[in-house]
Amino acid sequence: MKTILCIDDSESRFLLQEELTEEGYQVLAANNNEEVLSRCRDFNPDLIIMELRQKNVKEQSFETLKWCPNIPWIGYSTFPQCPEEFRKWVQFYLPKSYKIDGLKGLIKCL
Repeated sequence: MKTILCIDDSESRFLLQEELTEEGYQVLAANNNEEVLSRCRDFNPDLIIMELRQKNVKEQSFETLKWCPNIPWIGYSTFPQCPEEFRKWVQFYLPKSYKIDGLKGLIKCL
């Protein structure tokens, strides 16, 4: 079973968590620096999905988490394209949609 860390400080993380759990993944949620670092240390996720419009997660977390270069990062947000400042952190980007079939497909490929 893949373990996915979902970094999101909005309420939509619960829907994403529910949908991916139904697909058979273990989904961990984090919405601030301390939770992100703790979940990575304690659970060693296989994949990180990050909402790019964060208020509670600072760049310091990204720098700290890059010690795990083998963990793929998916940026997931309402931006039509991945903003330039996030391209160094995420390997993949998908715009948010009420249907997450594209995200599910990408996860299966990873």
